Amino acid sequence: MTPMHTPGRRRARAALAFFTPRAHAGRHAATASVSLAALALASLAALALAGCARHDASSSSSGDAAAPVAVATFTVGGASAGAELVFPGRVTAREEVTLTARVAAPLTRLPVREGGRFRAGQALALFDAPETRRATEAAHEAVRAAALRRDLARLQEARMESLFTARVASQRERELAQAERRDAESEHAQAAAAEAQWAAGSVIPAPFAGVVVRRRVDEGATVAPGTPLLDLRSDAAGEVEVPLPESAVEAAQGARAFVQVGDGPWRQAKLARLDGMTDYATRTRTAHLAPLAGAALEPGAYARARFDVATHAPGRTAASAPRHDDGSSPSSSSLLVPAKAVVRRGALAGVFVIRDGVAGLRWLRLGRAGGDSVEVLAGLWAGEQVALAPGALSDGLRVRVAR
Repeated sequence: MTPMHTPGRRRARAALAFFTPRAHAGRHAATASVSLAALALASLAALALAGCARHDASSSSSGDAAAPVAVATFTVGGASAGAELVFPGRVTAREEVTLTARVAAPLTRLPVREGGRFRAGQALALFDAPETRRATEAAHEAVRAAALRRDLARLQEARMESLFTARVASQRERELAQAERRDAESEHAQAAAAEAQWAAGSVIPAPFAGVVVRRRVDEGATVAPGTPLLDLRSDAAGEVEVPLPESAVEAAQGARAFVQVGDGPWRQAKLARLDGMTDYATRTRTAHLAPLAGAALEPGAYARARFDVATHAPGRTAASAPRHDDGSSPSSSSLLVPAKAVVRRGALAGVFVIRDGVAGLRWLRLGRAGGDSVEVLAGLWAGEQVALAPGALSDGLRVRVAR
């Protein structure tokens, strides 16, 4: 049966055919808009997830960084702080003198050089210039002339005494003769002293056997009386001189004393004497120590003195106090730290000090190193804790002390 096409249906179909492409385009546009929106939402979700992941990662890493690092520590000065006093000194000779010039004259010769040895009585300084010889001769002639005037004055006084006894000369004439005799004798004594000074000053002998430590002037120089010429030291060793700070004088007087010459062993000594006055400039008093036995002292050698005082920590003795390999120990103003705890960066040396759970790098002034310990002269206090393994530490890092 053939469908019937009415005018109204034809118009509807035409309208539907007219509007169908636009409708399909609208649907495609709507679909595209929905796809773009979904893509945007997916991107935002991905970014959010990434941000959360980064936040979680950063939170995890910061949490790891904030976690305290376990470190082993060492307590500074816990063993025997203040148990011993160690001071530098030197070996002094039995005689140490400085030869000085006795006359104003040119110095012609110094026979012994620095470091040279001499015998007792050997000529060490010669003043043999022509003017010196003429001055010596003049002094000798002055003595002869003064002796002649003295003899004449004595004869005149004797004559006047006899005349006064015979009541020929007056008392005044007698007194004048006596005064002239006294003046002549005084003049002769002065001339003899001048001659002796020139004779002794032209050749200066060695007062003892020893060595020339230092020349103060050169040959050919014109010197005045009292000018230092040579520093001399005898061969015989005397004692060890140590400048003690005034704060340590009382403790040193009642302590056992030991001396060390150079890098040799420590030997027991006795405190021979203390200087009677404190040097106001250095605030020290010089202690003189004499080794008891077995110490070969070389005058001028570097030495150290140790005083074992009785201020040990509980349960400790001087024998158990920490020492270097050579037997020396840190002074009362210094401490010992393990060598492995020291951090070195160029010329600087320091340790990580643990305080309130934080590691702080502190630079130190170090002294002698011996074995597995190093002497700290400045920068630490007794009772402070330092890290034993500083390799993984940094300044300001949070740490916890390992038990």
